[in-house]
Amino acid sequence: MAGLCEGRVIAMAGSLNVLLAYLAAWITLTTILWKLRGDKEDSRLAVSPLMVVLRIPSSFKVFDRLRNYWLLGLAFDLGIAATFLLMAEFYRLTITRIMDLVKGHVGGVAPIMPIIPGVTISIETFLYLLPGLSLAIIFHELSHALAARYEGIRVKSTGFLVALGILPAAFVEPDDEELARAPLRSRLRVYAAGILANVVLFAAITAVIMLLTKGGTYITIIDVSPGSFAEKAGIQSGDVFTSIVVNGTSFSNVPSFMNYLMKLRAENGGTLSNVTLVVVFVKPSGENVTVVKPAAPDDAADKEVYERIGIYLGDAPAFLVKSGISGSTAYSIFVVLMLASMINIGLAVINAAPLFVTDGAQMLRDIAVEKLGEDRGKLVASIISMITLAVLLPNIQL
Repeated sequence: MAGLCEGRVIAMAGSLNVLLAYLAAWITLTTILWKLRGDKEDSRLAVSPLMVVLRIPSSFKVFDRLRNYWLLGLAFDLGIAATFLLMAEFYRLTITRIMDLVKGHVGGVAPIMPIIPGVTISIETFLYLLPGLSLAIIFHELSHALAARYEGIRVKSTGFLVALGILPAAFVEPDDEELARAPLRSRLRVYAAGILANVVLFAAITAVIMLLTKGGTYITIIDVSPGSFAEKAGIQSGDVFTSIVVNGTSFSNVPSFMNYLMKLRAENGGTLSNVTLVVVFVKPSGENVTVVKPAAPDDAADKEVYERIGIYLGDAPAFLVKSGISGSTAYSIFVVLMLASMINIGLAVINAAPLFVTDGAQMLRDIAVEKLGEDRGKLVASIISMITLAVLLPNIQL
């Protein structure tokens, strides 16, 4: 998505204020409930000032019927292999960027960005990301339970939690003693199952995206700034176009259009206020809508008005629009799918990295203990986790 409208910044600032008020109310309410409930460790519902946890006793015996399917065991073995491949990819990405930092010619966005609504991502983007994030977490944990039951390991309980009232999570608790007694291969299968689930979801969602975009995309108007040149020309939120022609140059997607404007702005001293833009929006029907953004007069009191045409736009699958779905809805579906794809592969890579409590760290620890003995194995695993953390930190963007 791309923005050409200052109104979005104001809206984001308002959303952040609402979020902060919501978080303050959440922490106040949960703190009061925490004090009133006292210490109830055996309770299904646990409340603390930061999160609410709902524990659901479940042995997942429904998965036992799948234990006779050897192909499922093969899939879990592939999960082990996928974990180590993603672990290698994690080191490749992070170490390559550190080397670029040392050489002094790194640019762009860091490969790892924590999800902090209103800080690292906008509130709007977080809402688009939430369905994919919830799906990724739930399937990750269910896969751990499935692998545990497949290996004959009892599952004590499962549960859901909400941190700070906005961040969903889930967990599965295999029986620790049974897991510790299980063969190494069984333990590795259980640990890697969650990562396998995220990889499978990533592949499935990516396939859906490819199918939806096979027929191309339409440029969709997400928002129009009140009083802007675009609004005066009749552009409305939800409009879709096959292309945009700027001063005679045609663009069929948002990234190429935005790159052109960025280049044009750089060529004119970092501003577009002194440039006349004739922007023709071509509808699927062939009808054209022309927006003229004139250069600012020398005596203009506010030249900022002439900096933009006043639209916020993004790409949407043409297939969805042709199916009768509105441009705005098609855009939202597309963004949710794109973010779901990204969040699943991102969670898979991070969980594969040996970072103390991740699935990759547990796999590495058990292998080290099996080969080197308990004390030496745990020491080696801890050293590797500390090195991994040191490699990770320079690659985090806040």
